[in-house]
Formats: sequence, structure tokens, C-alpha cells
Amino acid sequence: MVYNQDIMRLSKAIISFVSVWLLVFLGVFLRLAKADTFPVDNNDDGLFYVWTGSSFLDNPFSPVSHSIFEKENKSLIWRSQFKDYLPVERFGMKIVRPWFDHPPLGTVIVSLPARILGYKNLEPIPHLLVRYPALVASIFTLFLTYLLAKKLFGEKTALLSLLAFATIPYFVIAHRQSFLENFLTPLFLACLLFLLDFQEKRSKNTFVFLLFFSFLAGWIKVAGFAVPFMIAGWLFFKKMVKSGFAFVFIGFASIASYFFYGLAADSQIFLKALLNQTGRGAFASSFFFGLTRPEFYGQFNDGFYVLGFLFCFFLILVKHKEEKVKFFGWFFMGWLLVLFLLCGRFSNSPWYRYPLLPFMAIAIGYYLKKLLVKNNIFWVAPLFLLGLTGLDLLDINLSSTFLRLLTVGFFSVFLFKFLFSGGVFDRPAFWLTRVFIVFLVVVNILVCLRYGTIHCKKEKCLLPEKIILREN
Repeated sequence: MVYNQDIMRLSKAIISFVSVWLLVFLGVFLRLAKADTFPVDNNDDGLFYVWTGSSFLDNPFSPVSHSIFEKENKSLIWRSQFKDYLPVERFGMKIVRPWFDHPPLGTVIVSLPARILGYKNLEPIPHLLVRYPALVASIFTLFLTYLLAKKLFGEKTALLSLLAFATIPYFVIAHRQSFLENFLTPLFLACLLFLLDFQEKRSKNTFVFLLFFSFLAGWIKVAGFAVPFMIAGWLFFKKMVKSGFAFVFIGFASIASYFFYGLAADSQIFLKALLNQTGRGAFASSFFFGLTRPEFYGQFNDGFYVLGFLFCFFLILVKHKEEKVKFFGWFFMGWLLVLFLLCGRFSNSPWYRYPLLPFMAIAIGYYLKKLLVKNNIFWVAPLFLLGLTGLDLLDINLSSTFLRLLTVGFFSVFLFKFLFSGGVFDRPAFWLTRVFIVFLVVVNILVCLRYGTIHCKKEKCLLPEKIILREN
């Protein structure tokens, strides 16, 4: 009997291991597919981060790159326009030195592949090479999201969360660009996992790692300076007061170290850059636009993005008394408030939201697990009403008559199950739920693979010009 139980445990462990890494590889494959062609915009921050990080490695006190803050900028070296004749192709270049638009650590990570391959500063670099670090970082984000979901809500929820994160189009495409948030996110997730481990075991080594990673968060992006204070708040809630004050101290130490760096490099320009950053402002409508406008330099109507937010709030409101949900809710709401304060009126810099994506994936995974158990009309309705947007993204236009008949037929099964509980409709509802989820996963995968081509047939995509050299 004991031998059989050991065999079963080993089999489950192997199946789990294989399932996790198959889903991770699927997610990475979808992120790699056409990663250099969609989304594409001439004004790609990733390229500028490569220039910044490379020049920082040459001289940490004099990084050079393009800056969006041109007005009254005394560090401006030169300004130029690329293809200025056609406004749609206009590409403004404002090169400044020293560059203080963002902290430097993340830009160094982005610059490493291009620097290793010998690319010089301020020269064109292939899109895929610019985006390669973000694609590598996505592996860590996928796996750490799985670990966090497993720690909080169990293996089944974790696998469903990973499935969602690997295949939902908005999540996939968000990981294709080297925005600094795509490097901040796995660091943030690592902090949460270390925090859970420290809370459970009180290990000094875990505490040191947690202090170190939270210190680094702000050096990737200014919003990351909030991470140690979020951790401190949770520790205070858990009555771990001394540990909480340690993170308050490390938070201020991280901010102070960044100020000392900037003041040592060029105090006047550094303070001016910080002042320019405050120009974005905070507005009451910020979250409204962030919730209702999923975008990548243009609208991207993925219903799963909205579902992610809805299920996060549902989980927090319905299960708020549970310890694991309090942990989830504390850090989700903490980052949401940071965004509300920093993202501007129209929240038109979607990468600010990327650290929320793991929470949205976990909430969707939690919902799917419940749906697979409930199989009822109330649980399936949100997924049907918002989950079919992939058909529009694939430009599949169903006739109104067919869509209405499909909707009536689909909901009829669950309606009769609700009216005649325990009857003949239980089994059809059980299988219809599973078939529908598989169908949506397939549609989402096709969107990830095909949307760039479909989109660029309708609109002018700013694809990079290919230069072909021919021998005489």
C-alpha cells in the first residue's frame, strides 16, 4: 500500500512538472512568434533603453539616449526627425546626456544582448534583439506566477492561471516589448514569494534576499520604490513590527541611493528630470481609462483583460476574510493605487499596468477552477459575454442570426440545468463548459499567432524597412 502511494505521488509530481513546463514553453513560443513585427512602433522605448544601458556601462554618470522631455532640457545634445515628410512616419529623436528619464538598472539588462554582439551606442539595432531580454524575462514571470498561484490557491488553480497567462492575447503581446515593467514584474513576484516563505519559516537568509530584491525594485522603475513599503505594510498587519520597520528603512535607503546617484552625476539635470516626471499628473478618471482601454499604441479589444480586473475584485470582495486572499488583495490593490497616482489622465502608457497581469491571470485561474466545478449559468455567463472577443480580433464576422441562435442554444443548456437541478442536463453542462474553455484557448492561441498579420492588412503598420545588400 505504501509503495503504491509513493508511485502515485511520483506520477503526480512528474505530470505536474511536465504540464507546467509545457505551458511555459507554449507561452514563450506565442511570445516569440512575430515578436519583432507586432506590436511595432518607431518610437519603441526598448531601443532607447539599449542605448541608455550601454552608455551607462561605459560611464555610469553620463548615460546617453533619447528623451521624451525636450522642453527646456539643458542636457539636450541634438534633435532630429526621421522621415519628417509624412506625419504617420515621423520619428522624433531628442538625444540627451546625462539621461535621467528612468533609473538605470533595467536599461542595463535590456542592453546586454546588443552590447555582447558588438552594437554601438546610438545605432539601429534589430527589433528582436532589443526585445530578447523581455522574452527571457517572460519565462521567469510565467513560472513565478505559477509558483505564487500554487502557494496561495493550490496546484489546480496554479495550472489554470499559467494556462491563462500563457495564452491570453493581451498578456502574450505585453511581454514582447522591453518595457522596464517587464523586468520589474518578475522581481516583484520573487519578492512576494520570498515574503510568503519568510512569513512561514522566519529564515534570516530569506529575509536578506527579500531586503535585497525590494531595494533593487525602484532602480528598475520609479514605481518600484513602492515595493518595500507594500511589504512593510503587510508585515505590520502580521504583527511583525521589527521586520516591517526594516523594510521602511530599506525603502528610504533605496530612494536615497538613487538621489545620491543622480545628484552626483548632475544635480541640476537630475532634479529637472524628476520635475518633468511629475507633469503627468493624477486624475480621477485614470483608472476608468486603464480598465476600459486595453491597448498597444492603439486599441486592442481583448475581453480577457477586462475579465482579469473583474475577477480580481470578485476574489477580493467575496473571499476577503481568507488569509491568502488578503495577501493577494493587499499587493494587487497596492499596485493599483500606485498606478492611479502615476499613470496620468488617459492611462495611455499601458506598460505601467504590466505588474498587475500576474494577479489578473491568477484571478482568472481561480475563476476557471470554480467554473469547472459549478458548471452553472451564473458562472459561465461572464466568460461567454467577454471571452469571445478573440473572434473579432481574428476578423471572424459571425452573422447576427447565427450568433443569436448560438447564444440562446448555449445558455439554454445551463438554464435547464438551473431549473431542473440534478437532472438530465447536468452532464451536457459539464461537457459544454469544458469544450467552451478549450475553444477559447484555441481562439486565443490563433489570435497570438495571426493578429499582427490581420491588423497590418487594415492599418498602416510602421514596420522597419528591410535593407538587402546585393553583390555587383
